[in-house]
Amino acid sequence: MTPNPLIVSQRLLARKEFKPATSLNLLAGAWIQFQVHDWFGHEKEGLNSDKQLRVPKAGDWDEPGDMTLPKTKPDPEVLTSQDDKYPAYRNADPQWWDGSQIYGEDEDETAKLRTNPATGTRCPSGHLYVDKDGFLPSDPETGATASGFTDNWWLGLEILHTLFAKEHNAICDRLKKDEDGLSDDEIFEKARLINCAIMAKIHTVEWTPGILAHPAIKPALDANWMGLLGHFFGEGFSRAVGHVWPNVLKDMVTGIPLSETDHHGAPYALTEEFTATYRLHPLIPESVAVIDFQTGQPRGSYDMEEIAFTKAREPFKAGATMQDAIYSFGISHPGAITIRNYPSFLRKLKIPADPKNGRDREQVLDLAAVDILRDRERGVPRYNEFRRQLHREPVTSWEELAGGDVALANELKEVYEGKLENVDTMVGMFCEPLPEGFGFSDTAFRIFILMASRRLKSDRFFTTDYRKEFYTAAGLKWIRRTGMKEVILRHYPQLESAFEPGKNPFAPWRHVAQ
Repeated sequence: MTPNPLIVSQRLLARKEFKPATSLNLLAGAWIQFQVHDWFGHEKEGLNSDKQLRVPKAGDWDEPGDMTLPKTKPDPEVLTSQDDKYPAYRNADPQWWDGSQIYGEDEDETAKLRTNPATGTRCPSGHLYVDKDGFLPSDPETGATASGFTDNWWLGLEILHTLFAKEHNAICDRLKKDEDGLSDDEIFEKARLINCAIMAKIHTVEWTPGILAHPAIKPALDANWMGLLGHFFGEGFSRAVGHVWPNVLKDMVTGIPLSETDHHGAPYALTEEFTATYRLHPLIPESVAVIDFQTGQPRGSYDMEEIAFTKAREPFKAGATMQDAIYSFGISHPGAITIRNYPSFLRKLKIPADPKNGRDREQVLDLAAVDILRDRERGVPRYNEFRRQLHREPVTSWEELAGGDVALANELKEVYEGKLENVDTMVGMFCEPLPEGFGFSDTAFRIFILMASRRLKSDRFFTTDYRKEFYTAAGLKWIRRTGMKEVILRHYPQLESAFEPGKNPFAPWRHVAQ
């Protein structure tokens, strides 16, 4: 509790004014949550349990009492004599790149998402249920959207979950047409594999080079997915010749798909350091302006509280279309991942009751303070030690930490009571001056780039079994020809004029109506 996380939140993290990330669009901010929001869902003790963390009331926390949140549950299968030094925690959902945020965690959840809620019948041809208006089903009592993982829901997730459910159904239709003899269940499972590969590809060769727009990043990440041959000659070429290269060269020359599976010495898991570097809440703006994609006229501006949780569909109820919402995200900027840019509404976040997940009452949380506290609770080193363990030099002065900003240096020194070694890792990373084109710190990048390969190399469906026997020939062709732009235009072709030729789809789009 030292220094108090609520003080760190108020004095160092709180957004004073919105600082935009002008090289990105808001789809980039929504995308990263869409990919990881079920990867980092640590199991917690119940709210009524005696295992609680109590943060003493401080700063601008004006709730009646202390901020209280349940402790993280340790994984009971790895309680060993070394557990105090190397703690491990169980995630509530799979951490594989398996699309569980869309498809659900288990067979019962998946079956429900494949069923028409009005008739109780299974959707034909392997489809997920999407209603006649193009929306995912919703709970008739609460209005909450039904999908695989819907915690922390808002309009950005509504867009992407809907988009990739529709992409799944389009893949099913192609498989039914091109691949003879497949049952509905076989169509579903193969479409899921294909859809997951599309998401992995988009994340690898589009989102990551979008947020890390350094000249070296694009060829490096292309090489991860399709090899250097793919970067220079196209993915189709690298796949055609991939089988002739020795395994030792495949990763670099033709890409991780078709190479040998490799866990790199440890069972696949996401480390707490990885969780720490994905604390990217500054990407979220305070409000979203929804614009008519045809006329350029505003349909309404919504504070985040007005499009979160069960209110995510408010713009649609007010007459906006999904095209309007996607276009609005395409032309809007997320926040910059930097110090003093943490969204205000997340610092007084009202979490609805969810008895199914052990939350029997509404919670109010300062999420910036929670981020600080969870890293400490789960054993993530503080900033200077984090750097040392990455073989980087620690910062040696408050001025160096603050990038020359004297006022910030003084504030940091006061909050951390002159103890440079106590600076939290998230605070330190947010303070770092960024390398050319980077949207986040070099320290975070060291962790990102390790996991970028490992999450592909550890999965047989992205390595040895990235073959037509599993994906079908039609499926592999579909993946080769699909990126984020293609997914959007397949389902919303009216948006084509918003894309700049040759630009990353996570970069700001063209304003089509002047």
